[in-house]
Amino acid sequence: MHKPLPAARMARRVALQNLVLAIAAAAVTSCDNLDNFEVDVGAKATIPPGTILDELLGVLAFDDFQSINLTQELDNQGVTKEDVDSVRMISLALVIDGPAGANFDFIESIAFFAETEGQPKVLVAELDPVPKGQTSLDFVVSGAELKPYVVAPSMKLTTTTKGKRPPQETMVSAAAVLDVDVTVPGC
Repeated sequence: MHKPLPAARMARRVALQNLVLAIAAAAVTSCDNLDNFEVDVGAKATIPPGTILDELLGVLAFDDFQSINLTQELDNQGVTKEDVDSVRMISLALVIDGPAGANFDFIESIAFFAETEGQPKVLVAELDPVPKGQTSLDFVVSGAELKPYVVAPSMKLTTTTKGKRPPQETMVSAAAVLDVDVTVPGC
């Protein structure tokens, strides 16, 4: 038969149990925040002016998007491609860098796709129609799962564009943000 614990001892035991529960809850919350990080990917393109013979835009080529390898970014976070659970694009934007006064009126619609060997081409972001008079564009992202593309040796982002070449050489910057969800040991 057990004797009842004195009130002070019981209060300490309850306080200790509450502390253990609070630490456990904090650890779970911390793991939720630790297993996701964002990776910024940027690129630039120069669009030559249109001529009478070569007016249609077709593809907007961003050289830095032609071979994306996130191995270094994963290494910086202390994870490997095997630790990746999920990757999704969370934003994509284009900005006119020059010339002064230029805008995106030469583009009617534009879509970005992720591609890698052995996987189908997948839509990641689009804008249709492109609003008139804009010097920057924020895209609607598809939410497509990009893990198979990111863990491949390299992936590329390509475009499909409707429009005409601009009246003068135009420089454009692209900025994409990827949300990478990884497995963190011990979480």
